[in-house]
Amino acid sequence: MSQTASLRLGAAVGGILVAVLMVMSVSRALFTNPTSNDANAWSSGNVVLVNEAALIDGGSPTFDETGAAVFAVTDMVPGDTSSVCFEVIYEGSVDADILLDSVTITGSNTNSMGAELNLTVTRYTDVACTVGAAAVASGTLSTPGITETAWQPATVGVDESRYYDITVTLDAAAPNTVQASTVDGVEFEWLATNN
Repeated sequence: MSQTASLRLGAAVGGILVAVLMVMSVSRALFTNPTSNDANAWSSGNVVLVNEAALIDGGSPTFDETGAAVFAVTDMVPGDTSSVCFEVIYEGSVDADILLDSVTITGSNTNSMGAELNLTVTRYTDVACTVGAAAVASGTLSTPGITETAWQPATVGVDESRYYDITVTLDAAAPNTVQASTVDGVEFEWLATNN
């Protein structure tokens, strides 16, 4: 056999061996061990405010989580005053700032009586509205002058309350034009905003 033929035969045998080895390496079994992170989920927190336990003019608590009225004052004369100690509770699951956001007359305001009803709102930390006083608003129902600095629940997930004393007085110098007048649909709105 010539040297050229030997080289050709050697190259052919070598090619066959390479092909056989490739087939063997592809067809052999492999161990595998996958890992995964499953059951991933996301949910949003919430900000929840409720109001309850209004102590109307020093009387027994009444419970209100429906936004019902806590004032129903009739036959006022100049100098008459009515007060409510009112609880606002934060029940959310995330940090939030809470404050009195607005006082709005949504109903009647005959003869501009709202401008003659003096309003003061003070925030407290106890149910009797005696401890931790902080000014919230001072003005009239028509122009409440809200200046409250927001309060923030200390422990997220633990209900926290603040108590607001709302006092409304018919101005001692109210003019005769507000006789037999009405202001109704007055809305006090607290706002919780996560931070």
